[in-house]
Amino acid sequence: MSKKFLGALLCLGVIVVVYFSTSLPITAPSPTPSPGSTSLEEKICAKVSAHYGDCKRIILIDTNSNLAFAESELGILPVLISKDHTDIVKMIHPLLYFQEFKEEKEERGPISWAVKNNVQKDFSVISGFATDEVKTIIINSAGDRQPNKFFVRDNLWVWYITSKDKINLPLSVTVYDANGQIISGGNEAE
Repeated sequence: MSKKFLGALLCLGVIVVVYFSTSLPITAPSPTPSPGSTSLEEKICAKVSAHYGDCKRIILIDTNSNLAFAESELGILPVLISKDHTDIVKMIHPLLYFQEFKEEKEERGPISWAVKNNVQKDFSVISGFATDEVKTIIINSAGDRQPNKFFVRDNLWVWYITSKDKINLPLSVTVYDANGQIISGGNEAE
């Protein structure tokens, strides 16, 4: 009888230990930022504000491309970030200006772009604006690549690609609408 009682008591003890160990939340201590440290978003906004006025927000941080996009009063600025995503490497000029895109739409069509070769060794970028009517962009002169894009606001999108190679100019781009119809094609820009 004492063996049965001891076995039952041991089983009951194991059940109680398992119950309490699974019911208690496991919390890791949250890392405390060291004094004076700031987040990547804060660092980017501070640098953008110093050069272009008020930094409204960081719209996107693309960790695959090591790019961040900051919005200021004037436009959108691509920013190259470190591979560990903790620091700013370089602000990529020129800024994509809201007003310029709005004013020049009649002349250039539903998209605009800027090319920056050799931002860093083996890193070039094409970035630009597009309107809502643009559903697909193919960059013919960059190996028929389709860029990433994200929504900014009211009929305004930002699109971009990065390349390890120098981007050859003139840039040839084909733009399609929602029905797959070419809106513009073979556009070239220096």
